[in-house]
Formats: sequence, structure tokens, C-alpha cells
Amino acid sequence: MTVNEAAIARSVLYASLFDYPLTLAQIRQTLVESVQTPTEIRAALEHSEALGATIEYQDGFFFPRGRIDLVAQRQGRESRSRAFLSRHSTFVRLVCAMPYVEMVALSGSIAHLNLDGDGDLDLCIVTKGHRVWSVTVAVVLLAKLLRRRRTVCANFVIADSALSLEQQDLFTASQILHLKPFSGLSVYRHFLAANPFVSRFYPNFHAADNAAFLFRPHRMLAHTKSGLERLLSGPSSLAERICRRAYRGYLQRRAATWTSPEQVRLESDCVKLHTHSHRNSVLARFDRAVRAVVEEQIGRGPGEQIAAEQGERELSRADARGSSRPRQTVSEQARARGPEGRPLPTAR
Repeated sequence: MTVNEAAIARSVLYASLFDYPLTLAQIRQTLVESVQTPTEIRAALEHSEALGATIEYQDGFFFPRGRIDLVAQRQGRESRSRAFLSRHSTFVRLVCAMPYVEMVALSGSIAHLNLDGDGDLDLCIVTKGHRVWSVTVAVVLLAKLLRRRRTVCANFVIADSALSLEQQDLFTASQILHLKPFSGLSVYRHFLAANPFVSRFYPNFHAADNAAFLFRPHRMLAHTKSGLERLLSGPSSLAERICRRAYRGYLQRRAATWTSPEQVRLESDCVKLHTHSHRNSVLARFDRAVRAVVEEQIGRGPGEQIAAEQGERELSRADARGSSRPRQTVSEQARARGPEGRPLPTAR
């Protein structure tokens, strides 16, 4: 398997961990450590026997062989997610209008429009200066006031002075890549610039690709927000200290219920509440899925075995480039045409 084929396979495999089939455009956007044009991706999918052995295509989506159920599932979840966002649009607009809030973005499954069941409104928020605690408390109080507390989860609130992240692996890169800003697209660009490892993992990605959910605030609202921030510049410091002491104490008293305390940060410039993080399980599942595909290919005939071993070496080299990264030894490969022989779509 070539490096480019491996990148295509890894993208489809990683997305499948979240029961999410990809379009051709999404494969291009999420290619891992590979720069390819839509034409090159189409050619690989069309002519590679290795890719055709383990990835299928139907109705515009690519997915691992045997998982055709993901297509209908994605369509159903997308419809459910859009209805969910419509119900919460007023709440989100109010959060965007809060003083000292510079960016509000969807994260988690709702950012993919892949909401399973009731789900949560996961939000990533960037604040102006060290006001993460007062903004977090304001969001919680607003959610209670609007009876949204069981649904709203502002689980990552960070100051604009602390945008560089310590964890720099595929999981974190994917999380940042899939943030969908409601406001603060320029701040999102700064976030990406402060974490260049994202572009190393996903060199095809551009921030403009995630602008679909942006609100267009009225100019008067922006002026009002700026005025409030100037008016509150003095009292806000005191409010921040009070909120940090009170809410941090409340959270620490609940620490015994956390299943991933190592993914929690309660600092002056960051409130990260990934108390039940799926990071380790996702990376472990990815490793197992990669191994399963490689073993399946090695189990074929002599010629195919050589190709599979070659593919495993390519993917193992990706492992060697950084011990903090999950195994990227996927020999998965996708079909260029569906069961009815329909041609591949053209990426936008």
C-alpha cells in the first residue's frame, strides 16, 4: 500500500469509529499527513485493488466493507441534529452575545451532525483574557434559566492567551479540526495557528471549511457588547475570582465521579471538563481496527501478502514519527464504485 492509499484508508477507518461514513470532500479534508487533490483521491479509489478490498461506496458515502448501515444511520442522525440545533439556537445566540466571549463553537458529535439519541450541546468557548470561570458560570446559569442544563455542556472554556494545547496527537487534532464556530471565525483561525500540529496531521484542512454554522450578528449588538465589556472591566475581575473559587470547589467535590480525571483542567485560563473522556478508548479501538485490517490483508495470497506487508511498513513509519500518536497502520482500501457500479462523486 502506498503512503497516499494509507492516508485515505486511515481517514475512513478513523471516522468509522464514530459510525460516520465520509463523502469524497470529507476524505480530502481529513486525510492524515497527506496532501492530495480530489482528482488524485478519486484515482486511488478507482484503481487501487488494496483500497477496493475493504472500503465500499454507496449514495455518496465511503465506509468500511460490510457497514452499509452507516449510510442510513448518518442520514437519520443528521436530520435529528439539525432539529436539535434549531431548538437550541436562541440559547447559543445568547451565549455568543455574552461579554468577553470571543468564540463559541460546536464540538463533539453534534459538530458532525452525528447526534445519537438525545445527546448534548457540547460547546467550546474562547474568552477575552482570564475570564473563563465567570463565563462558564454565566453559561451554566443561563442554561438553568432556559431549562437547558441537562443538555448544555460547556466542557472546554479557554482564554485567548492560552490557545496552545499540550496534548498534540491525532485525537486532539481531530477535535480541533471538527469544531464548528457559531461566532469568532478569526479566533478559530488563531486557535489553529497556535496549534500547528493540527495542520501536520491534516494538511488539506482550511478554517473556511468550518464556517457553515456562523451567525451574522447585527453591528449594533457588537457595539453593545464592546460597551458592556468596558463598563464591566473593573467588576469582572472580582466576579472572576468569586466564580473560580465557588465553582472550582463545587467541581472538585464531584471529582470522585470522574472516569478520566487526567483530562480535567481547572486553571485560571482554562476550564476543561472532559470528565468522561473517550480519548483512550477511541485510540485503543483505532489500534485494534488497524491491526485487524492488516492481518486480514496478510491472510490473502502471496502477491497480496507482499502488498499488505508493504502497507503495514508504511503505516508503521507513521507510528515512528511520534510516540504520542496512535498506530496509523491501516491497510484499508476503498472501492471506487458502488454495488451498482456507479461512478465516484466529484468533491466540491
